[in-house]
Amino acid sequence: MKLAGIDIGTTSIGIVIVSSESGKTELVAIKANDAQLPSERSWERAQNPERIVEIVRELISGCGPAWSDVSAIGVSCQMHGMLYVDRSGRSVSPLFTWQDGRGDLMKPDSADTYADHLSKLTRHPMSSGFGLTTHYYNVLNDEVPADAAALCSIGDYVAMQLTGTAIPLIDASNAASFGLFSNKLADFDADAVARSGMNAAILPPVCAGTGIAGITPDGKQVACAIGDNQASFIGSVPDLIGTMLLNIGTGSQMSAYTEELEEIPGLETRPFPGGGFLLVGAPLSGGKSYALLEQFFKSVCLAFGGGTEAKDQHLYERMNALAEEVLNSPLNAGLGQLRVGTQFYGTRQDPFERGHIAGLSADNFTPGYLAAGVLTGIVDELMGFVHLLPENLRASLNKAAGAGNGIRRNAVMQRLLRERLKLPLHLAEAKEEACFGAAIYAAAAAGAFPDIHAAMAAMKRG
Repeated sequence: MKLAGIDIGTTSIGIVIVSSESGKTELVAIKANDAQLPSERSWERAQNPERIVEIVRELISGCGPAWSDVSAIGVSCQMHGMLYVDRSGRSVSPLFTWQDGRGDLMKPDSADTYADHLSKLTRHPMSSGFGLTTHYYNVLNDEVPADAAALCSIGDYVAMQLTGTAIPLIDASNAASFGLFSNKLADFDADAVARSGMNAAILPPVCAGTGIAGITPDGKQVACAIGDNQASFIGSVPDLIGTMLLNIGTGSQMSAYTEELEEIPGLETRPFPGGGFLLVGAPLSGGKSYALLEQFFKSVCLAFGGGTEAKDQHLYERMNALAEEVLNSPLNAGLGQLRVGTQFYGTRQDPFERGHIAGLSADNFTPGYLAAGVLTGIVDELMGFVHLLPENLRASLNKAAGAGNGIRRNAVMQRLLRERLKLPLHLAEAKEEACFGAAIYAAAAAGAFPDIHAAMAAMKRG
C-alpha cells in the first residue's frame, strides 16, 4: 500500500509518497508557498486558498505514475489559521493565517485587545491568530462574508477540494487550534461560543477518531487534515512514549505526549490524532529570530558597501561558524556571554513583550557573540517550557527528537539542545517530518493498521 502525505506550511508546501510496508519514502517534492496576499493593513497576514490548492495539484501532477499507486492521502497544515467557505464548499475569503494580528488590536471602548476581551468573555485563553479570535474580530467589524456558511482550516479546504465535498470536517487537532475548544468534550465549547456572542452554526463538525474526509474521484481515501505540530510529532519521534519533540522552523515548539488529559498553566494541551494529548510550549520566536539577525547582518553589509550578492545560505553558514567559535571560547564559560531574549515578536501570553540584549561588554560586542546569543536565546525560551512539564512526565523522557530546518540545518543549535536537555537528540530520517507524519496518519485512517500507534511502529525507519 502506498500513502501520500501533504503538508501545507506557511512558506512551503510538500508531498511525500511512502510505502506502508517498509516506511520507505519513495518520492519527495516541495514547492514554495507563494500564496501570500498583499494588504494595506500592517497587521493582516493572509494567503490565497485557491493558489494553495493549485500548488497542491501541481505537486500531485509532478508525482507522475507514482500517484496512481497511492491508496490514501494524509494532509497536515499550518494551525490556528482559518478561512470561510460557502454552502458549495468554495472559499469566500482569504486564509487568515496564524500570524494575523487583528486580535492584538485594541477593541474600541475597551481597555482590552480583541483577544483579551474574548478571553475574558469565554474564560478560554485566546491569542491573536487563533481562528476564532480572527472570526470574533470579523463578526464585530462586519467583515464576515455574507455567503459564509462555515469556517475551516486550510488543510480541511484542501481535503474538500481533493474530494469534492461541500461541508468541512475538522480534526480535533485543528479544531483546538481555533480556540474555544473543550478537550474533555472533544468538541468546541458551545457555552463559551455563546458567551462570546458568535453563532456556533458556522463551526465545522469535529471528526471522531481517525476520520476520513472523503474520497477522490479516482478512489483514494483522504484523511481529515491534522495539525502540523501533531503531524511532525508522528513523523519525527521514534516512540510516542518517552520522547520529547523540539521543532524549530519559522516558530518553535516543545511537545511531549501524554495519554491522560492534563491542564498545565503556561502549556497548551492539544488533542492528539487517534487519542491522547500533546503538552505544547509554543514560542513565537524560532527560526525567524535567527533570520532577523541574518537580515540585520545583510543590511550592515549593504550599508557599508558590502554589495548585494551575498547568498543567504553562505551568510547563515558564516554566522554558525562564528557562533561555534564563541561557544568554544574561554570567555563564553564565564561572564562574557551575551544574553539575548528572542521575544522579538512578543509572546502568545503578551503580544507587546519585546526582545532584549543584556551583558554587553567590550569583549563580546561582536557578530559571533550576537549569533551565539540569539541561538542560545531561542533554546532558552524553549527550555522554559520544558521545565513546566509535570515532574513525572519530565522524568519519563529519555530522549529528544529534533525537527524543522532550524535544527536539521544548524549543528550549533543541535549542540545547544543536547547541552541543555542532557538527553540524546534524535534527528528523524524523514526530512519532511510533517508530510511523513501525515502519510502515517493516513495509513491508520484508511485501515491499513488498527491505530496510529501500530502505523508508527510499522512505518518508522530510524
